[in-house]
Amino acid sequence: MSDTVLQIYGPDFSNFVRSVALVCEEKQVPYQTGFNVHGEKVEYKSEQHLQLHPFGKLPILIHNDLVLPETASICRYIDANFTGVKLQPESAQSKADHDALCAIISIDIDKAIVRDYLLEFVFPKGENATPRMDMIEQAKPQVIAALSVLSKEIKQRKLLGSTQLSIADALIAPMIHYLSCLPAPLNLLIQFPDIEAYLAHLMTHASCQKILVAKDLV
Repeated sequence: MSDTVLQIYGPDFSNFVRSVALVCEEKQVPYQTGFNVHGEKVEYKSEQHLQLHPFGKLPILIHNDLVLPETASICRYIDANFTGVKLQPESAQSKADHDALCAIISIDIDKAIVRDYLLEFVFPKGENATPRMDMIEQAKPQVIAALSVLSKEIKQRKLLGSTQLSIADALIAPMIHYLSCLPAPLNLLIQFPDIEAYLAHLMTHASCQKILVAKDLV
């Protein structure tokens, strides 16, 4: 593949931008994050952005003439097209299982943990720009349900937490790392020691130490 630096359209604090960055770090592929596309700034939700993604989402990968949206697809593209360690299983069944888990993480777990919970702290919509604690309390059961699903996957030790980081690991890592930055009792990870141990294992990777920078959310 070309040695062109990959452009990842989106802010580096985005959990999904961080997922792609983790994959690039593991594959040792040069990359840049931000809102520049081929050297020109493209404003978020602008007409130019909507030409890159019809629903104005991010991240978006720009690699030479390729414009590729959707995080899991971006990660699979990078893994398949660049040399280095492999971040997804080889067998058809294991790869299908891994793809299914990636979809669950990207859609259901992300919605519960990030969209409906963490973003209330990051972009508070309450009075005087404070978090709406009633909305946070309403979201907690779904966060716990999502973490229960993750806990079950971790205990199986099939697709998460192996010696080599996987794409599924890269997708979930920024979510649970951000969650761990909340103080108790808002940090719901404290109810799941196995997930805390899993996060500690992830943080032994140089890529996670570089990308998953601690951030106070409240």
